[in-house]
Amino acid sequence: MGDTDKNDLRLGVKTFFVVPDLSLFPEENLKSFFLKGYETYFLDDDPYCPLFAKISLLAESFPELILFFNIDRQIQGIDWPSFIGAMQRAYGNHVTIGVAFQKRSNPEETRKLERLYLFDIGIVGGCIPLEFQKSKNTALLQNVLMANQANGLRKQLRAICSDSHKISFQIAGETFRGTVRDISISHFSCVFPIAPAIPLNTKVANIQMNLRGVLCNVDSMLCLKRMIDGNNVHVFIFLTAQGKNGLNPDQLERINLIVYNSITQTMASFLRTLFMNGRERVPTGKTFAGPAVESILESLD
Repeated sequence: MGDTDKNDLRLGVKTFFVVPDLSLFPEENLKSFFLKGYETYFLDDDPYCPLFAKISLLAESFPELILFFNIDRQIQGIDWPSFIGAMQRAYGNHVTIGVAFQKRSNPEETRKLERLYLFDIGIVGGCIPLEFQKSKNTALLQNVLMANQANGLRKQLRAICSDSHKISFQIAGETFRGTVRDISISHFSCVFPIAPAIPLNTKVANIQMNLRGVLCNVDSMLCLKRMIDGNNVHVFIFLTAQGKNGLNPDQLERINLIVYNSITQTMASFLRTLFMNGRERVPTGKTFAGPAVESILESLD
């Protein structure tokens, strides 16, 4: 991954659900968040790069970061109030921290958790009691993401494409073939060896897209032409069958899946390298179970 790609990856709000309960919220459901413009991921614990080191590396890597900790998960060496309190003191000025837990049958237990984390520790991301029926949690968490402005300034997420993403279409009997540069659920940009001489606001029907083996036929309208790095870039917005901005439902699901897979694969590759390099900074024989928390964080700086 080049420096430009790394810089692009760091832009925008990143939300991580830390050691989530998959029985209440499967990873598959993250696709629906991407559809709404929320770039969300799962972060788990492993024996190679401890959780506190991962959080430290994320806080350093992403200027806009939201973390939701599943405090029902037991992690060796971690006491959640001590751990989250240390993270709030160390990173709370630029990282939004929240906690999630399985809904308690006793309302007083929930109130105790809210007092502890919201008032004593001072997190601002919220205390989220997840429902026992996982089907309800997608909408619940989406509301939490909205309240925390987890999409930042972006309405849609954009995937950077490679030379394996192709398009072709015909206008006035002439066929044009190009390469897709980037794509979202609202628009895409592309370049052509020979740029089509079509004016802005021209509607182009039946564009054939081959997005790394995934085939789509879409309608669109040319909305922008601009020069970037010597390339004449054309930007199209998607149109539905009724001629409105956007995609038909089946196309929307397919394009969103392409965006989701592309961005998550890029992030997974970045995190593997980040955490592998970060192992060297991990102090051994330390836990987050008491006052030693602060000294561990200082040793990572």
